[in-house]
Parts: sequence; C-alpha cells; structure tokens
Amino acid sequence: MLKIGAHVSTSGGISNAVNEAVKIGANTIQIFGASPVQWKAPLPDKETALEFIAQCEKYKINPVFLHAPYLINLASPKGNMPEISRALLKKHLEISNLIKAQGVIFHIGSRGDRNKEEAENLVIKSLDEILSSVKDGKLLIENSAGAGNLVGSSLEEIGSIIDKVGKERLGFCLDTAHAFESGILTDFSKEGISDFIKKIDNFIGKEKLWAIHLNDSKTPANSNKDRHENIGQGMIGRDGFSNFLSEKFFYSKPIILEVPGYDNNGPDKKNIEIVKKMCNN
Repeated sequence: MLKIGAHVSTSGGISNAVNEAVKIGANTIQIFGASPVQWKAPLPDKETALEFIAQCEKYKINPVFLHAPYLINLASPKGNMPEISRALLKKHLEISNLIKAQGVIFHIGSRGDRNKEEAENLVIKSLDEILSSVKDGKLLIENSAGAGNLVGSSLEEIGSIIDKVGKERLGFCLDTAHAFESGILTDFSKEGISDFIKKIDNFIGKEKLWAIHLNDSKTPANSNKDRHENIGQGMIGRDGFSNFLSEKFFYSKPIILEVPGYDNNGPDKKNIEIVKKMCNN
C-alpha cells in the first residue's frame, strides 16, 4: 500500500494532527512533538498519548514520524550547544516512543569553524549516547541543503556517521529539495535517478532509507538555499518527480510532503493527489 502523507499541524492538540491528515487524504504523517523553536519539550500525558494512538489506528495513519526542533545542532562549536541539543533530541525520541511513532527525523546542524573530522566525531558520540540512553525508537538523519558548513549535506558524510555509530536504530531520510539544492541530486532523468540510487546503496545502504521528504525546490540546483515548492511547480518539475516516482524503491517508502500548498497553508490534498497519480502511472 502506498504511504503518502504530509507534515501536519498539531494546533489544538496532538490528536488534531490526525484530523488534518484525514482532510488531505494522508495515510502517513510527520508532526512536531513539541514547539520547533523552543528548548522545552514536555512529554504528553498518558491519556493524550493513548488518544493519539487510537486515532491513528482508527484512520489507519501509519507510520508517524516526529520532526526534531530546528534549534538542534549536534556539531556546533559554540559553548554547551551540543550538550543541550543532545538533551532535546533525546526528549523528542522519548515523545516519539510514547505516541508509538516510528522515529524522529532531524538535521545534524552546522559545524561552524570546527574542522570536519572533529565535528563528525562529536556527532557520532552524541548519537551513540542518545540511542544508548533511550532504548527504543529510531533516529533518521535528514540531508541538508548545504549552506553554512552544515553537516550531512552529502551521502558520503551521512553514510560515514551512520556506519561509525553502528546502531540499527539510526537511518536516513532523503529530502528531494535539499538533495537538489545541495547538488547531490540534480539530474532527475531516469538515468540520473538510477545512478543516485546506486550512490545511496554504496555510501549509506538502501536498507537505511526509511522515509522520503518529497518537496520541489523554489531555488536552482546547487543554490544551497532551503526553499520548498509544490510538487511540479518548482525547479525539479513534474517530469523530474514522475521519473523519481517511477522507481519502486522510492515510492515503496513512506513519502512525506513539506510543501507550501496551493493556498499557502501547508501540504494539501491537491499535492497528495498529484503524487498518488505519479506513483500509479
């Protein structure tokens, strides 16, 4: 069964995310477990968690992913930023487990003026600590758009971190807009996409791709600017996504849209229907 969904709002309560999913025809979702711009991440009470789980089961919304706050920076050279980032990511993994989500998707952050090797070692240490202290749930590294010495812009870097952490619960979330904007996937022809799958397998392992953020890009290839567009309306274009989704390897994964929507209120039914049609062609 195709798993096509979106990042949906939890405004009004976490269970409202399921209502939003049903409205737009999503059967998989991504949510924020807490505010994406605050260092506080209170755990939901048992009643709230059970209600959310029941709603997801009722409407067959599965899997559920959390997206970690944008504040997190595991590679930062600044003061106690790596330490408080570890604590916040750990808390979101605990939230994920309480609501029976599949895992937490996160950006590693920027290394700033820290050298690459030192930054990677720090990230590996942090992820090992988090996964060792929280016994369940998955973490998914999302590739970045590549600006500002961000760690995790390349498949090689992500693969190296996953391999060196060496834990089954650490995987990869591919964002198509970020891949285009960072320059790791600029050729959306069938041949280009086939080559990209080989690179994923070579550097990370195909079995480690656990989710896809399917987003078009407002900005050109290699721009290093993170700007999402509705499917087919951006620089990747409808033909590019048709080619991408002609690969069963991709459309067999949970697909999450993070697009602006045709009314600029976030991912909508129209975008989801476009993707469904591409998968069925």
